[in-house]
Amino acid sequence: MSEEYLNREVDLKRLYLRFLNRIWLLVMLMAVGAVVGGVAYQLARAMRMPVAYQAVSKLYISFGVDESGEIYQYYNGYTWNDLLDTDPILDRIMEYAPADASREAVSEATRAEILSDIRLLTITVEGSTEKFVREVQAAVENGLTDYAQASEELKRIEVIRADDPRRIYWDDRTVTACVSGAVFFGVISCLIMAFAYVLDEAVYVQGDVEKKYPYTALGIMPRKQKGLQPYARELKANISYTLGQARRFAVIDMDNHCDVRQVDLERLLNAGKDEFIGGDGEAGGLTWTLPGRDLRKEKKEWQVVPFNSGSLSEEACGQIRELGGVILLLPFGEDVGRKTRRVLGLLKNQDCKVLGMVVTLADEEFLNRYYG
Repeated sequence: MSEEYLNREVDLKRLYLRFLNRIWLLVMLMAVGAVVGGVAYQLARAMRMPVAYQAVSKLYISFGVDESGEIYQYYNGYTWNDLLDTDPILDRIMEYAPADASREAVSEATRAEILSDIRLLTITVEGSTEKFVREVQAAVENGLTDYAQASEELKRIEVIRADDPRRIYWDDRTVTACVSGAVFFGVISCLIMAFAYVLDEAVYVQGDVEKKYPYTALGIMPRKQKGLQPYARELKANISYTLGQARRFAVIDMDNHCDVRQVDLERLLNAGKDEFIGGDGEAGGLTWTLPGRDLRKEKKEWQVVPFNSGSLSEEACGQIRELGGVILLLPFGEDVGRKTRRVLGLLKNQDCKVLGMVVTLADEEFLNRYYG
């Protein structure tokens, strides 16, 4: 391969059309990614989520009155959090706390908040066991009640609601995990497709042949022919011009269906104008037919001598030299680059002239979109 081919620019339209043919694969992989993401999240949620319990108590505060008759109401959420850690309150809480609980454990497990009304205090207790949470919750309630009775700023604190400890779970983010998995798999799939495109040595259109090999791209043989399509007319014109007066030439099929390709080419070259009717390929061929005529019983002006890429020998190379040259048939969308370079090396060493190359079994829908 030439340096120019290795440094070729990306054919965006060809990339788009190839991606379009694989859109179903991308959708399937994204669906797999969504399932994997959801299952992985549920497993992590069930197996790796730490066990924790939480209990919430609501306490009502009645404030005392100062010398001027004003009510003490300067307590707020931050003040209560600080107060719970001070010795006067914590000492009273520890009187009711379980014997095996340390002051640090009780302090870390307890959080005090005033959410709106300064008279309504919310106490939240969290811990690793239900028993510990229940005991610390009761200790905090009793300790604050005792503290209020001994404080001049507070008249009393009473518990108006005490919830039972409940298990804490992570928020259910299964949908987010599924979307993340689908996006991740989609991005990875696109990168893999782009990488595969860069490494792809298959030929799809004549431009691929011209960029990759120093030989003439004679044309394209679509898999299906509906009447005498432009691709068939162009191929016949290019072969006729290249061979001049000669009417016999050799072909090497890199897809190893040389007998079928021989029939296709001879039908194309020997047919008159507008004599084709359509056919869907059978056994790898185009099955072009001529209405009311049997081409095998007629005298052929053009004769094609076929060879498979895997059956070349000294005798075959001698026949190619006698015929004046050979046309290589490259299958559409198949990576036969290494095999083609090996065959070209053999032909060069045997002084066999390469007349040009033809892309065979091309997808007509792909071609129409690409050239359209």
